[in-house]
Amino acid sequence: MKRLVLPLLLGVATAVAATAQDKKPATPDPKLAGMVEKVEKALPESAPAKPKAARNILVFSKTAGFRHSSIAIGTRAITLMGDKTGAYTVTATEDESFFEPEKLAKFDAVFMLNTTNDCFQQKVADKNNKEQVEAAKAREELLKKSLVDFVSGGKGLIGVHAATDTYKNWKEYNQMMGGAFVSHPWHKPVPVKVVDPKSPVNAAFDGKDFVIADEIYMFRDDTALATDRHYLLAMDIEKMDAKDKAGGKRKDGSYPISWINTYGKGRCFYCSLGHREEIYWNPTVLKHYLAGIQYALGDLEADATPASK
Repeated sequence: MKRLVLPLLLGVATAVAATAQDKKPATPDPKLAGMVEKVEKALPESAPAKPKAARNILVFSKTAGFRHSSIAIGTRAITLMGDKTGAYTVTATEDESFFEPEKLAKFDAVFMLNTTNDCFQQKVADKNNKEQVEAAKAREELLKKSLVDFVSGGKGLIGVHAATDTYKNWKEYNQMMGGAFVSHPWHKPVPVKVVDPKSPVNAAFDGKDFVIADEIYMFRDDTALATDRHYLLAMDIEKMDAKDKAGGKRKDGSYPISWINTYGKGRCFYCSLGHREEIYWNPTVLKHYLAGIQYALGDLEADATPASK
């Protein structure tokens, strides 16, 4: 399947031709090439569900705060997984204009890959120019409304890791994505519980709990609630020592890692794993991502009833 990786991500794609304005192709990054080889070996052989139609996903990775070094390989992994399995085709960009309604309409889902902060904001040439500032704010609000309408109207929203460190004070986004990052007290191998072993989105784990090393997020108390989300994976805090347990400050004592939920007529999937590069060549995590993507696309049926219900 053909894919489009836009100019801002030329360093991500090793096979993208130079644009007409370029004098020579971008120099391949040998480190990235080595990671891509690992990804290619870890990719699922097939998708868990047959697509109901040709699917197009917008992978967006613009950052307005901390920028994860894993964005390049993460974008490449998600792109290659769609190519190999035929589940979807990726357009990858950091151009927020793709969220304009007429552009967004051609996609079936949006994938927020380690975006941070208010990433729809446009740079203003003169911050003291009231007219420029107001125009930029109006445009940002248009793009925000476009995404809400897109998802509530029946499309999909997918996020990994810092997708919850994005627009933390935008209520509708927090409701769609599910959580708002507050801290990451755990940077070591952590025990993970498969909360719903029967969910097809969790099929990759074969019902078995596991241990994984990544930066594990804790979410704001008013988000990532069991009353709103269908939990898939959660940190098994009872298996941690007292010192690590002490890092958990949630009032409800709940530390979800992955979930699905609905928003209007749309479907959402989020997984907080994805800080470290090697997550994107972990074959089990890739299968989990793929199942979540297909759920968000509407191709994989799964129960999204909130955990507490």
